[in-house]
Amino acid sequence: MEKNEFLRNYVPLKADRANLEREWEKFVTGSRTQLNIRSSLHDSWKRCLDKGVNPFYGKASMNLSIDEIQDYVTTDPFFRMVKPILKKLKEVASNTGYLMTYCNSEGELVHMDGELSLLLKADDINLALGSDWSEGSAGTNAIGTSLATRSPVQVYASEHFCHDIQSWSCAAAPVRDPATGKTLGIVNLSCFWTSIHPKMLHAVISTAHDIEHMLRSQLTVDRYRLLHHFTELSRKTPFPLAVLDRGGRVIKASPQLIEEGLVVEGKRFQNPLHNQQSLPSSVSVDFDANRFELLPYYYGGLPIGSVMHVLPPDIGRFKDLPVLHRLPSKQAQPAESESASKPKAPEQDNMYKSLFDHHPDAIFSYDVNGRLIEANPAAARMLGYDVNELRDERLQSLLSLKHENKRLRAFAYAARGMQHEYESAFRHKQGYELDVVIKSFPMIVDNEIVGIFETVRDVTYNEMIYEDLKSTKEQLEFYLQNTEDAVIVVDSNLRVVKTNKSFETIYGWTEHEVLGKALPTVPDNQKREIADIHAELLKMRRVTAYETVRQRKDGSQIHVSNFASPIFDSKGNPAVFVLISKDITERKRMSEALVESEKRLRTLIDALPDIVVFKDNQGRWMEANHTALLTFELESAYYQGRTDGELAETNGLYRETLLNCIVSDRMVWDKGGMVRIQERIARQNARDMICDIIKIPIYHEDGTPKGLVVIGRDITELKHTEELLRKSEKLAVVGQLAAGIAHEIRNPLTTLKGFLSLLEPQLNDKNRLYVNTMRNEIEQMEWITSQFMTVAKPQAVRFLRQDLKTLIDQVSTFLYPYATMNNVQMMMESEEDLPIVDGDGNQLKQVFINILKNAIEAMPLGGRIEIDLKRIQPGTVSVRFTDQGCGIPLERIPHLGEPFYSLKEKGTGLGLMICYKIIKEHQGTIKVESEVDRGTCVEITMPLASPEDSSMDGAESRTGCT
Repeated sequence: MEKNEFLRNYVPLKADRANLEREWEKFVTGSRTQLNIRSSLHDSWKRCLDKGVNPFYGKASMNLSIDEIQDYVTTDPFFRMVKPILKKLKEVASNTGYLMTYCNSEGELVHMDGELSLLLKADDINLALGSDWSEGSAGTNAIGTSLATRSPVQVYASEHFCHDIQSWSCAAAPVRDPATGKTLGIVNLSCFWTSIHPKMLHAVISTAHDIEHMLRSQLTVDRYRLLHHFTELSRKTPFPLAVLDRGGRVIKASPQLIEEGLVVEGKRFQNPLHNQQSLPSSVSVDFDANRFELLPYYYGGLPIGSVMHVLPPDIGRFKDLPVLHRLPSKQAQPAESESASKPKAPEQDNMYKSLFDHHPDAIFSYDVNGRLIEANPAAARMLGYDVNELRDERLQSLLSLKHENKRLRAFAYAARGMQHEYESAFRHKQGYELDVVIKSFPMIVDNEIVGIFETVRDVTYNEMIYEDLKSTKEQLEFYLQNTEDAVIVVDSNLRVVKTNKSFETIYGWTEHEVLGKALPTVPDNQKREIADIHAELLKMRRVTAYETVRQRKDGSQIHVSNFASPIFDSKGNPAVFVLISKDITERKRMSEALVESEKRLRTLIDALPDIVVFKDNQGRWMEANHTALLTFELESAYYQGRTDGELAETNGLYRETLLNCIVSDRMVWDKGGMVRIQERIARQNARDMICDIIKIPIYHEDGTPKGLVVIGRDITELKHTEELLRKSEKLAVVGQLAAGIAHEIRNPLTTLKGFLSLLEPQLNDKNRLYVNTMRNEIEQMEWITSQFMTVAKPQAVRFLRQDLKTLIDQVSTFLYPYATMNNVQMMMESEEDLPIVDGDGNQLKQVFINILKNAIEAMPLGGRIEIDLKRIQPGTVSVRFTDQGCGIPLERIPHLGEPFYSLKEKGTGLGLMICYKIIKEHQGTIKVESEVDRGTCVEITMPLASPEDSSMDGAESRTGCT
């Protein structure tokens, strides 16, 4: 039978399974309505009911142990012949979703083979080695019904009597012994009900016929051997005899027996002497005044028939006669030529002795009573004893007690002419156990069993592997039944072969509904994904994890996390794929909600004007908002996972600030709570940023540090406002003091001016000069008191068009004597046609005098002052005063212009304060740049006069307050 023939014209069976199930329900509930079911199966249902099989809880019982199965497959001569044909059937049905099984004549399963995926699933219905599938044990099924009817049968789905088996379909055919006509065993194919093939029954029938044809051929060969043996015996014995095959059929008989009507050639010998079940080692019985002796005939270590000797009545009366059939007749004397042609016995003995001595497996020989005759050197090496010690030692004492019954059974089989193989254990001389496989077979001399041979092979390592595999299987089965994850096993064609209970809980389908089908959980739009994953598993040959969407029985879709893994057979081919599926819908929903919440929180944090940084417990930056990245210029830098020290190395501008952060972080962990500090952050082309920093530690549940939250707020403007407020308070104090002083000075000055006016008519020319001088000084004093009043309260001033170059020339001339006294030169450079400005001439002179006077005093050893006038941008003019004095420390520059803040020993700080105030009222600015020991540059910028009024030189332009 070819595989192509088996697969040709494949059409799925269209039987309505639902209708069959309804007919089954009618039967088991006792309905008397007519059943629409095959009569042969209806009869089987009735037999099962009569035998008390429970249709709802019936399951094949486990009748045979592993040892008993091993006994069968190693001792039964027919099975050894059947096994190659069963292997051929398995190859024909491979990759078709079928499981091949073979049962003995009692319906007990002794051999099975097929895809690993089906073998795993078959365990659920006890379709396993040792299970009893007779109708009385498992109800209607192909094996049991074929055994009961001795006919081929196919059982589909709900035609099974027991409900648990109705997800399977099967077809079976009996194998009959051509010699005895008895059933030797059952060939069976099983599959999921969805995979049934129209030629399934034909396949098992064809296999059964192949086996029977092989047995008939072997029987023919055995009969020829019996006939040949009859010819040889006839020449050696004077008594009549006959040879019989295994079924008791007479193959050849002496003419005397035929003439007397004791036997008929070609017919079965009808006599209680011949037992058709087994061939005895030797049987004698008296029948019709004759003595019949029946002896088995062995060929190749197996009994293929028997030899029957018939003694005449006059000799048969003597019960203690020797074995007369062994007495040679005259014809039995061999010719000299024949004996000369045969090998010499000593030479043969040496050959056999070499085989015994040098065989790699241990060999023991025993007499029929179980006494050790000989052991080869391999046996001595394996057990640690020398050969003489083994002869003295009773071998039974070296055998593990738990295996003693196996050995007794093996001896019994061998003594009856049957080979036997079993597993046992020997105790080594050093005390440890050796796991071994023992093969027992009879020692036959002159067609009579005179002893037992045993070959022993050490399989200790294999036994360890078996125990590990057994333990692993038990652990996997426990996991499969107790895990909350859905476990699906699919075959190489991606058909479902096994699921666990959690699969039904998660997806809604029962295992019964999906067996043998493609995965129903895959939505149509995910079919391509399955093909890709399948290809990846075949290519990578390892576990693949992925998240995807799957559908439930009710049509709803869920998110799942899947782990798919191939399981390979001994040849490295993928046998099954195991899929572990976890429902993560709720986790996914929570994760998405968390991500959305994180996005909102991230948007909020990024929108904050404050600096926000998250660090781990090692000080590594984990997250930072947009403000923080802008502040430290990290927008394009990879900052995550880097410490403050590492970031400080990448940008020198913020090095000091970041290193200070390390110190303050340590303060947080030392304190174990929130720390609030102020830190200064340098900025390019701008004044430093002052930040109010809050650092909050975060801890794990066990109290170990987890990380830091750093929040920083820019309080630079707040600090500036505070400075302005302090300056305002100082100015208020100065104003009050100035107002008081001016008031007290003006009163006597007014009196003096009044008396001088009264004295004026009485003055002569000489005295008038003195009085005029006094009046000029009094006016100067009044002007000074007016300046005091400008500090005390705003005063209305009139802004006129002013030429800055002219004003500076006047001031330079005024201060020239003072500069010369201090060895200071004043140099001025001015652009041509420099536009005029709006301002108060006296106030601007006061500013220039103050600045130049400070510059002169800053150069006690002399030097040069450069005055530069130029237009710096449209609408703005700049006046720069650059000296070569001692300079001003950088940290003191921000405090210039504050009341009572002065770098001079006896200074009050009021001069610069008034300068700043005047320039501010002229809508200008004062900027100071200085370097210690190099000099200072004071730059005053002022707006130019409006173009439309530039022609009104010296005219009134606007009014201001001072």
